Amino acid sequence: MKETRLQTNTAKTAQTSIAVNDVHRSFVTGKTVNPVLKAINLQVFAGELTMIMGPSGSGKSTLLAILSGLTRPDRGEVLALNTALWSLTEKEIDAFRLENCGFIFQGFNLFSALTALEQVILPLKYMQMSKEVAQNAARQVLKEVGLSDKLNQRPLALSGGEKQRVAIARALVKSPRLIFADEPTSALDSKNGEIIISLLHQAARQYKATVLVVTHDPRLIPHADRIIEMADGMIQSDQRPQNNLLQRKTSNENH
Repeated sequence: MKETRLQTNTAKTAQTSIAVNDVHRSFVTGKTVNPVLKAINLQVFAGELTMIMGPSGSGKSTLLAILSGLTRPDRGEVLALNTALWSLTEKEIDAFRLENCGFIFQGFNLFSALTALEQVILPLKYMQMSKEVAQNAARQVLKEVGLSDKLNQRPLALSGGEKQRVAIARALVKSPRLIFADEPTSALDSKNGEIIISLLHQAARQYKATVLVVTHDPRLIPHADRIIEMADGMIQSDQRPQNNLLQRKTSNENH
């Protein structure tokens, strides 16, 4: 009962950033229709790290892609920041993503020819930001993720954890209200995985961003404000851990 009360109270006080209403998605192979998402209804809140977990094929990555404007649902509605996302044109969706969304992927998605600083500046160029302002912003966010001494390093000179921190800096540099991470720690060891998820949780708390993380990694569970379990294209459970790391830290500080 405690979990239910906590979830209800949070829903009353937190700001809904994404609302999902009756979303369906199937993929067609030849004459075979494979349902991937079935009647998904969900609210996601600002200032939280929400983790979507489940076995391969459960639909979690497809759900993330639909919520972030990358994959169109067959039917249903996604309200992102009070915008009916899939009523927009493709050009409008691109503009929405550029202004409001940050993305972090398992494969880092860095450009081999660019330095860490150049990687992070890149999205700001698309936003028409001046060179000086963009450089200052990129330097600051790289400092925040602990890479002040790696500004001029290219991906080949960086470790896996450092590459993912560059990817996080690139996602955070434009102060997005929505952050989407698909398996951000699966290629990393425990230490680097801990660093990455801590940075994502910090983004939720410090900047009031909505952070949605798709993962198989059970090591991340203690960091989640909320855990959504999926299977067979449906939400099986939606819980708020009573003993996550942030709650323990806050409790210790209050004492």
